Amino acid sequence: MANQQEDDKSWKLRNRPYIYAAVLALILTMFVAPEINEGNSMSPTISDGNLVLMTKEHYSAKRGIPDIGTVVVLRKDAATELSEDNLIARVVGLPGETVAVISGELYRNGKIYDVKGAKGNLGDDMEVELGGEEVFLLCDNRDERLDSRSPKLGPVDMELIRGNARLVLWPISEFGGIN
Repeated sequence: MANQQEDDKSWKLRNRPYIYAAVLALILTMFVAPEINEGNSMSPTISDGNLVLMTKEHYSAKRGIPDIGTVVVLRKDAATELSEDNLIARVVGLPGETVAVISGELYRNGKIYDVKGAKGNLGDDMEVELGGEEVFLLCDNRDERLDSRSPKLGPVDMELIRGNARLVLWPISEFGGIN
Protein backbone atom coordinates (compact mmCIF):
# COMPACT_ATOMS: atom_id res chain seq x y z
CA MET A 1 0.00 0.00 0.00
CA ALA A 2 2.81 2.40 0.88
CA ASN A 3 4.54 1.46 -2.36
CA GLN A 4 1.38 2.37 -4.34
CA GLN A 5 1.24 5.82 -2.68
CA GLU A 6 4.91 6.43 -3.49
CA ASP A 7 4.27 5.49 -7.13
CA ASP A 8 1.32 7.92 -7.27
CA LYS A 9 3.46 10.71 -5.75
CA SER A 10 6.36 10.07 -8.08
CA TRP A 11 4.00 10.01 -11.10
CA LYS A 12 2.54 13.36 -10.02
CA LEU A 13 5.98 14.83 -9.46
CA ARG A 14 7.30 13.55 -12.81
CA ASN A 15 4.30 14.81 -14.76
CA ARG A 16 3.60 18.04 -12.86
CA PRO A 17 4.97 20.33 -15.65
CA TYR A 18 2.76 18.59 -18.23
CA ILE A 19 -0.30 18.79 -16.03
CA TYR A 20 0.31 22.52 -15.40
CA ALA A 21 0.83 23.13 -19.13
CA ALA A 22 -2.40 21.31 -20.04
CA VAL A 23 -4.44 23.19 -17.43
CA LEU A 24 -2.91 26.52 -18.50
CA ALA A 25 -3.61 25.81 -22.18
CA LEU A 26 -7.22 24.93 -21.37
CA ILE A 27 -7.72 28.12 -19.36
CA LEU A 28 -6.05 30.30 -22.00
CA THR A 29 -8.22 28.96 -24.84
CA MET A 30 -11.28 29.95 -22.83
CA PHE A 31 -10.21 33.62 -22.69
CA VAL A 32 -7.91 34.36 -25.65
CA ALA A 33 -7.45 33.26 -29.25
CA PRO A 34 -4.98 33.98 -32.05
CA GLU A 35 -6.20 35.73 -35.18
CA ILE A 36 -4.33 36.42 -38.42
CA ASN A 37 -5.12 39.72 -40.11
CA GLU A 38 -5.63 39.21 -43.82
CA GLY A 39 -5.48 42.31 -45.99
CA ASN A 40 -4.60 45.95 -45.43
CA SER A 41 -7.89 47.21 -44.01
CA MET A 42 -6.39 47.95 -40.58
CA SER A 43 -3.04 49.25 -41.86
CA PRO A 44 -1.00 50.93 -40.38
CA THR A 45 -2.27 49.71 -36.97
CA ILE A 46 -2.29 46.03 -37.97
CA SER A 47 -0.48 44.92 -41.12
CA ASP A 48 -1.39 42.15 -43.55
CA GLY A 49 -0.31 38.78 -42.14
CA ASN A 50 0.13 39.96 -38.53
CA LEU A 51 -0.72 37.43 -35.84
CA VAL A 52 -2.98 39.16 -33.33
CA LEU A 53 -3.95 38.08 -29.81
CA MET A 54 -7.69 38.48 -29.29
CA THR A 55 -9.41 38.48 -25.91
CA LYS A 56 -12.84 36.88 -26.13
CA GLU A 57 -15.61 39.33 -25.24
CA HIS A 58 -19.39 39.18 -25.43
CA TYR A 59 -21.21 42.47 -25.85
CA SER A 60 -24.86 43.47 -25.60
CA ALA A 61 -26.88 46.24 -24.00
CA LYS A 62 -27.23 44.05 -20.89
CA ARG A 63 -23.65 42.70 -20.71
CA GLY A 64 -21.93 45.95 -21.65
CA ILE A 65 -20.80 47.71 -24.78
CA PRO A 66 -17.31 48.07 -26.24
CA ASP A 67 -15.37 51.25 -25.54
CA ILE A 68 -15.13 53.79 -28.33
CA GLY A 69 -11.89 53.24 -30.26
CA THR A 70 -11.67 49.54 -29.38
CA VAL A 71 -10.38 47.32 -32.17
CA VAL A 72 -12.74 44.34 -32.44
CA VAL A 73 -12.83 41.05 -34.34
CA LEU A 74 -16.11 40.02 -35.96
CA ARG A 75 -17.31 36.48 -36.51
CA LYS A 76 -16.66 34.94 -39.92
CA ASP A 77 -20.36 34.84 -40.72
CA ALA A 78 -20.84 38.58 -40.06
CA ALA A 79 -20.25 39.57 -43.68
CA THR A 80 -19.43 36.64 -45.92
CA GLU A 81 -19.93 38.83 -49.01
CA LEU A 82 -17.11 41.14 -47.84
CA SER A 83 -14.64 38.60 -46.52
CA GLU A 84 -14.31 34.87 -45.98
CA ASP A 85 -12.29 35.53 -42.83
CA ASN A 86 -12.96 37.36 -39.59
CA LEU A 87 -13.11 41.14 -40.03
CA ILE A 88 -11.05 43.39 -37.79
CA ALA A 89 -12.17 47.02 -37.38
CA ARG A 90 -12.34 49.90 -34.89
CA VAL A 91 -15.51 50.90 -32.99
CA VAL A 92 -16.32 54.54 -33.82
CA GLY A 93 -20.02 54.62 -32.96
CA LEU A 94 -21.94 53.20 -30.00
CA PRO A 95 -25.60 52.16 -29.57
CA GLY A 96 -28.02 55.07 -29.87
CA GLU A 97 -25.47 57.43 -31.44
CA THR A 98 -25.57 59.10 -34.83
CA VAL A 99 -22.50 58.59 -37.02
CA ALA A 100 -22.00 60.68 -40.13
CA VAL A 101 -19.43 61.22 -42.86
CA ILE A 102 -19.63 64.78 -44.16
CA SER A 103 -17.12 66.23 -46.63
CA GLY A 104 -14.56 63.59 -45.73
CA GLU A 105 -14.84 64.10 -41.94
CA LEU A 106 -16.19 61.59 -39.42
CA TYR A 107 -18.80 62.87 -36.92
CA ARG A 108 -20.19 61.25 -33.76
CA ASN A 109 -23.35 62.92 -32.47
CA GLY A 110 -22.56 66.08 -34.42
CA LYS A 111 -18.93 66.41 -33.24
CA ILE A 112 -15.85 65.63 -35.33
CA TYR A 113 -14.24 62.36 -34.27
CA ASP A 114 -10.63 61.77 -35.27
CA VAL A 115 -8.83 58.43 -35.08
CA LYS A 116 -5.08 58.84 -34.69
CA GLY A 117 -3.15 56.83 -37.25
CA ALA A 118 -6.10 56.36 -39.61
CA LYS A 119 -5.35 57.07 -43.25
CA GLY A 120 -7.25 57.38 -46.50
CA ASN A 121 -10.54 58.76 -47.73
CA LEU A 122 -13.84 58.13 -45.90
CA GLY A 123 -15.77 58.24 -49.16
CA ASP A 124 -19.28 59.49 -49.84
CA ASP A 125 -21.35 61.45 -47.33
CA MET A 126 -23.63 59.33 -45.19
CA GLU A 127 -25.46 59.39 -41.87
CA VAL A 128 -26.53 56.44 -39.71
CA GLU A 129 -28.55 56.32 -36.50
CA LEU A 130 -27.46 53.26 -34.51
CA GLY A 131 -29.96 50.96 -32.82
CA GLY A 132 -29.78 49.81 -29.20
CA GLU A 133 -27.61 46.77 -30.01
CA GLU A 134 -25.54 48.22 -32.88
CA VAL A 135 -22.06 49.68 -33.23
CA PHE A 136 -20.44 51.43 -36.20
CA LEU A 137 -17.06 50.06 -37.28
CA LEU A 138 -14.36 51.65 -39.44
CA CYS A 139 -11.10 50.28 -40.74
CA ASP A 140 -7.99 52.39 -40.07
CA ASN A 141 -7.18 52.23 -43.78
CA ARG A 142 -10.19 54.26 -44.91
CA ASP A 143 -9.61 53.39 -48.58
CA GLU A 144 -10.76 49.84 -47.73
CA ARG A 145 -14.51 49.43 -47.33
CA LEU A 146 -14.55 46.30 -45.14
CA ASP A 147 -16.54 48.08 -42.43
CA SER A 148 -19.91 49.66 -41.58
CA ARG A 149 -19.73 51.99 -44.59
CA SER A 150 -20.36 49.00 -46.83
CA PRO A 151 -24.04 48.25 -47.51
CA LYS A 152 -23.08 44.56 -47.25
CA LEU A 153 -22.24 45.05 -43.55
CA GLY A 154 -23.72 48.33 -42.27
CA PRO A 155 -24.09 48.89 -38.53
CA VAL A 156 -23.00 45.75 -36.68
CA ASP A 157 -25.03 43.92 -34.06
CA MET A 158 -22.84 43.52 -30.97
CA GLU A 159 -23.62 39.78 -30.90
CA LEU A 160 -21.39 39.42 -34.00
CA ILE A 161 -18.28 40.61 -32.13
CA ARG A 162 -15.97 37.72 -31.15
CA GLY A 163 -13.58 39.81 -29.09
CA ASN A 164 -11.04 42.60 -28.89
CA ALA A 165 -7.73 42.68 -30.76
CA ARG A 166 -5.21 43.44 -28.00
CA LEU A 167 -1.69 42.60 -29.10
CA VAL A 168 0.33 41.98 -32.26
CA LEU A 169 2.35 38.82 -31.59
CA TRP A 170 4.02 38.29 -34.95
CA PRO A 171 6.18 39.40 -36.62
CA ILE A 172 8.39 40.18 -33.65
CA SER A 173 9.43 43.49 -35.25
CA GLU A 174 5.79 44.70 -34.85
CA PHE A 175 5.17 43.14 -31.42
CA GLY A 176 3.13 45.38 -29.14
CA GLY A 177 -0.27 46.54 -27.94
CA ILE A 178 -3.00 47.71 -30.28
CA ASN A 179 -4.30 51.21 -29.61
